[in-house]
Amino acid sequence: MARIFAVNAVNLTEELPIQVAAVCYRMNRLHVEFLLVKTSSGKWTFPKGRLNPRMSASESAAQEAWEEAGAAGRIEEKPFNSYVDTKRGLRHDVGAREVRILTHLLRVESTITPLEAGRDPGWFPAAIAKRQLAEGRPSRHARQIANVIDSAVERLTARNRRKLSLLMRTRGSRLGPAK
Repeated sequence: MARIFAVNAVNLTEELPIQVAAVCYRMNRLHVEFLLVKTSSGKWTFPKGRLNPRMSASESAAQEAWEEAGAAGRIEEKPFNSYVDTKRGLRHDVGAREVRILTHLLRVESTITPLEAGRDPGWFPAAIAKRQLAEGRPSRHARQIANVIDSAVERLTARNRRKLSLLMRTRGSRLGPAK
């Protein structure tokens, strides 16, 4: 498993295992909605998992979106953010550990019933997605995940403003008087 160095609250350096998440979204008019899935413990999360050694990080994230949410679409190759979350051990009697999760934006173009049962995917506006993601998590982790949502909304709305501005300039030049 890939590892990254992170600085925790007491300024000690520790190695954290790396996972990847697909931050699945769709635009609903001018608002962003996020596709979340349930964990085995019932918490809402982004589709996420381990890096596949035969795939890039973005391909691994897209694969998780497909398996856990039944979502397919266009994924950004580079992560736009990251957060720390806890992951239970493979056996439920083993304590939880922290992992660093690299996030990739995935514009959902189609969905099917997920391959993994019990994931119960659902679409949420940003404010509700942040509340759902905060439930059952320590406040420091909830703040980091909320930051991922805020960062995604900022990126996507800025991108849409640029597209709209370009469209308006193009339309304006076509409607101008002939010289």
